[in-house]
Amino acid sequence: MKKEYVLIRWKTLGCQVKAEILNERNPRACEEFKKSLPYRSIQSHAVVAGGQMYCPYRLILDEKDCVTENMAEQPPGRMNIELDFQYLSLNYDVITEAVPAVALLQIVDADLEKIPAIGERVWNNLLFSDEYIPVEFTYLGGE
Repeated sequence: MKKEYVLIRWKTLGCQVKAEILNERNPRACEEFKKSLPYRSIQSHAVVAGGQMYCPYRLILDEKDCVTENMAEQPPGRMNIELDFQYLSLNYDVITEAVPAVALLQIVDADLEKIPAIGERVWNNLLFSDEYIPVEFTYLGGE
């Protein structure tokens, strides 16, 4: 199976990262995700989950079609869709909630070093600003 990628961009922060679509892990969820692109949302930050950013994202899936992972055991850079609350999360540091997660994306190794700084900026924005941080997801295709 060829690898496919998404570009995630925070224009107001001047940042972007590339993520691999985890087609083999969650084929149905990834297919529906690709159909929804391009997508634009508002980036926020989890308050109690640890090093995790999230944004509202509408993706209606049947749980039976999804494989879950323990979020607290996932590697940095993993992105998940939360089916009940309809958000897309990005783990950039230690996660303190051991909840099931439907993995969709993994930030590529070359961009992993960027995400802690992005996460810190999003956290500070949540605490100290009333400005929105738009986030964009664009399908890049495959290799």
